[in-house]
Amino acid sequence: MLAGQRRAEILNAAEKLLAIHGFDALRLRDVSEAAGVSIGLIQHHFATRDDLLLETMRVASRCRAQQWSDLARSAPSPGARVRALIEGAIGDHHRCIIWIETCAAATRHPELLEDVRQTQQAWHSTITAALTDALRDDSVPAHGSPSDTAELLIRLIDGFILDAAVGTPDPADIERRLAQLKEAANRILGGRWLTA
Repeated sequence: MLAGQRRAEILNAAEKLLAIHGFDALRLRDVSEAAGVSIGLIQHHFATRDDLLLETMRVASRCRAQQWSDLARSAPSPGARVRALIEGAIGDHHRCIIWIETCAAATRHPELLEDVRQTQQAWHSTITAALTDALRDDSVPAHGSPSDTAELLIRLIDGFILDAAVGTPDPADIERRLAQLKEAANRILGGRWLTA
């Protein structure tokens, strides 16, 4: 197996375990068992446990930002793009936990702050572009600047991500959260178009 593939498998295993154990409780032994590799091989790729976890969070943040961009690109219209971004924000319980872990770790590990900021900026840019296009074709009502509205939506979404992370992954709970997020986003956007 190629070294890059093995490294990716280690990061993938670490991400899954990070969502279960959290930053402070995750052990290299757990990652070793989950990835099917020796601790020595993990240390070959990552000098320390913290290096592994910080890189796991960086990769997860970039992946989440890319997922958002992909959601926006795959939507057929500007209004559908805004809908897809809002609906896709909190549906993955695992990703919600990883994002909260990453933000919490960034308060103790300043080297993660830039990754958190870049992810937030990617979200902001993606939502702002979708809102700008949706306003241009009248698929969402005009209430404030797209940039300010995107910032409000991101703060709202962050709150729902926190709720999702500490909540259950039960499909009924996910649906309830999504309905509440859409209702709150409708209030910010000044309409009922998300539930139409």
